[in-house]
Amino acid sequence: MNERKFATGTHDGAAWSMHYTVKGQGPALILLHGGGPGATGASNYSRNIDALSAHFTTYFIDMLGWGQSSKNLQIFGSPSPFMNGAHALRAFMDVVGIPKAHLIGNSFGGSVAYCMALEYPDRVDRLVAMGPGGAYIEGQGPTPGIIQLVTYYAGEGPTREKLAAFLQNLLYDVSVLTPALIDERFAASNDPEITANPPLRLPPGGPLPRQAHLSEDPRLKTLTHRCLLVWGQQDKVNLPAGAHSFSSVPNQDIVLLAQCGHWAQWEQAQKFNALVLWFLRDV
Repeated sequence: MNERKFATGTHDGAAWSMHYTVKGQGPALILLHGGGPGATGASNYSRNIDALSAHFTTYFIDMLGWGQSSKNLQIFGSPSPFMNGAHALRAFMDVVGIPKAHLIGNSFGGSVAYCMALEYPDRVDRLVAMGPGGAYIEGQGPTPGIIQLVTYYAGEGPTREKLAAFLQNLLYDVSVLTPALIDERFAASNDPEITANPPLRLPPGGPLPRQAHLSEDPRLKTLTHRCLLVWGQQDKVNLPAGAHSFSSVPNQDIVLLAQCGHWAQWEQAQKFNALVLWFLRDV
């Protein structure tokens, strides 16, 4: 495993730097983490990397705004953080020299994967999304988990108590939330550079913007990519009812996992790894 690699570039004169690690051999596979405080590629996919890298050249990255990457996701200019993530991913692939890749994305990362397929379809092979953000559910506003996420850096700023409360919403079985895991995520979230420029935040004085409803993008029904949508039946952050709003994707399998919250790839790692390897390797 090659640690502490950085891809660097500029966009409209602004410099960006994306931290990534690559492991394994085979077709390119990029893992996209969620948008929660303290998220990183390595932490979100700690239970999947070994299984996936046995078959794929697997890149796990810190998206702009998180981890060791630069904290300037907004330089890509879209009002949608999902679209900014896709533009940043395309820039990363250009710099590293990845012409096309399978994508796996959790939550925010799942939405970025869909946006990447919409904006740059020739750069995406197969796509796996787990509990992606941007679902539209009639009469349903942001869940408490989403509100906790977008307000985490507001007020008094990051605290371990706020982080622990947010993590409680991610899992079906909260008994696995060890103090060490909470401490690790809190340390990663409590970065002065992130606090100064959070990648996801509630707009001043207003609700979440309309463009947050990615599932209403009419281009989704034109995607030709093979897609796999995975959702935990007990997801309290992005509710499983949101799976229906992404059902317009024509060549997409939808799987609901039992006894599973928002971290499908982590909480049901054995099932998830087997499912994803079948999907990506099926010819």
